[in-house]
Amino acid sequence: MSDLKTRTITAAVLTIVILPIAFFGGIVIDIFLGLLTLGAAYELEKMFKKDNKWGFYNIIDMVLSVLVYASIVIIFSINTYDTYKYLMMVIGIVFLVQGFLMIFTKNSNVETLGNSLITLFYPSIGFASMALIRNFETGLYREGLFVLLYGIVVCIMTDMFAYFFGKAFGKHKLSPISPKKSWEGSIAGTVFAVVFGTLLAMLTGVSRFIFGDINVFLQILFTIILSLVLSIIDEIGDLFASKLKRHYGIKDYSHIFPGHGGILDRFDSYIFVSVAIFVYIVILI
Repeated sequence: MSDLKTRTITAAVLTIVILPIAFFGGIVIDIFLGLLTLGAAYELEKMFKKDNKWGFYNIIDMVLSVLVYASIVIIFSINTYDTYKYLMMVIGIVFLVQGFLMIFTKNSNVETLGNSLITLFYPSIGFASMALIRNFETGLYREGLFVLLYGIVVCIMTDMFAYFFGKAFGKHKLSPISPKKSWEGSIAGTVFAVVFGTLLAMLTGVSRFIFGDINVFLQILFTIILSLVLSIIDEIGDLFASKLKRHYGIKDYSHIFPGHGGILDRFDSYIFVSVAIFVYIVILI
């Protein structure tokens, strides 16, 4: 089976599985994204340990990553006056645990501490952002579902058309981090992401929710700008994941998704885009 056919079938199956979960939201998507956090944490720890034996601190990192995910989801869902106080408490506990492990765990050093922090916060903050975006609603309109879909569409369009156009017309390398990516593919992916993302946002009311009751022209203009920024963030997220893999000499984080690699191979861009959208919602809405 060709790589393209394998990727297409896997993408179709993922869509069939994820769409109902995204639709129902609530505890269903919280648990699903929590499992993805655990799987992504495992992929990172497996990459970081290289040829070393699996250690106690690897398990601790995975457990803490899921706890950070759950804490963020619960704390922001409660949305009380003390939200940020509780969040700082969680971060403080994680900091103390990591300091303890660095001092008392054999073979622990500055590099392993940095790796642990990536495992703790990279997947957990990203997937927690997705869960919180989805479950945001005012009671009259399920904004969260459409905002999440909007972010996913921007990512899919960016990645898909960057891949096809890059393969067909790519001549100028985008970055030494990922030699197969080209400027031609990147530009094409961004253009299609802006077009489809803006259309979806306007049709579903996402633009009105994000930018308020302004005239249609400004809604379209601001949505185009937002889609452009998110598409660029998508590519940065992809390059970030690629740089980690290149540093540790691996091609894929795992092989759980045929043709796509592991959880982080598939969701690396979504993580960055979801965090950007969530930060925007928290600060400006």
